[in-house]
Amino acid sequence: MIELLRRRNVEMLRRLERLRSAISTCSIPELEPYRKRLCDFCDYITNHVLQNIADLDSGGQLLVEDVLSNTLSAARFTRLLSARLTAPILRARPTDRLTLRILGWLHRQHPKTVKFPAAFTSGETGVLPMASIMPIYSLPAFEQETLLFQPLLFHEFGHLLYQCHAAEMDDLVSDLQQDLDQLLVPPSQRNDQHGEVQAAQRRVIVTRWHTWANEIFCDAVGLVVGGPSFLYAFSEHLSTMGRGDFYRPHQDLCDAEHPVTWLRIHLLASRARRLQWKDAADQVDATWAELAQAMEINEDYHGFYDDRFRLSIDARVDEMLTEAAPRACSQQEAAGDTNSIVGVLNSAWRQFRTNTETYAAWETERVEAILDRAECDL
Repeated sequence: MIELLRRRNVEMLRRLERLRSAISTCSIPELEPYRKRLCDFCDYITNHVLQNIADLDSGGQLLVEDVLSNTLSAARFTRLLSARLTAPILRARPTDRLTLRILGWLHRQHPKTVKFPAAFTSGETGVLPMASIMPIYSLPAFEQETLLFQPLLFHEFGHLLYQCHAAEMDDLVSDLQQDLDQLLVPPSQRNDQHGEVQAAQRRVIVTRWHTWANEIFCDAVGLVVGGPSFLYAFSEHLSTMGRGDFYRPHQDLCDAEHPVTWLRIHLLASRARRLQWKDAADQVDATWAELAQAMEINEDYHGFYDDRFRLSIDARVDEMLTEAAPRACSQQEAAGDTNSIVGVLNSAWRQFRTNTETYAAWETERVEAILDRAECDL
């Protein structure tokens, strides 16, 4: 067993040396803070592996179980480095600078995220929050290179904020689940098989809202941070123009990690009106209503949502936003009248919707201007 553990640690040491060599240089300045953090993490694991080898070679009293545990822990971290954490460095391209600039700015806007360097990779829009290590975002290839879809990052930032405030957020989500459970209890309850079926369905709905509340909160974070630009980007990105955007069978909803997209649009548009962004809300709502009418779809969430839920959802999400305190888009930024990051993103959507043919040239100039500015001026 001792010799097996020694061989495993020696091989791990070689892998760590290769990984460190692969990330030793980076030509993109916005990735340098992440590269340094990654090197520190690599050194941290390497020191533990070296200690494992020293313990195995000491010849003294040795608890093999302790070295085995330490080896397993180092192996998990090494796999995480290889499979996830090195990707933003190894796949980096010069065009990454726009997204990295926006992520860096975003993390600096909150005291709990300012410590995290900017990093992202290619893939479906998402984030690995990993608040105890380093968050890594992902965006599809096209969305990485345009201002129009950068606001999607603000939803993913919401997942990081949720994890940074996990205990408080989980309590608020639990409060929402209790609210919905009470709303779903029938005025009179039957003590028979039908009553048991109703209770079981109520539990399924309430359980599903644990993950749905997280997504609705992150949608709200995206809107609060990005203003109308987020609403437009979210609507455009998630619309497949298929029936699944508007309706899911009952069994699908039982297992769905996200609410039906049309419901998310409704809730976002309603919140946008509360934030005085009525024009954007009306435009997005009208687009989705037109598609639903063309496909002859009527709203039916099979009891997983109805209008009785709205007040509780809005109130609990408001409390979650108060707890997380994301940086809020100003009315001036929403109008695209400032040179701040959020102002430029809102201006981009205004330009795109009114001057599509000239948008590409306009965007090129704005991106160059962002990259030319010092990060402290973003």
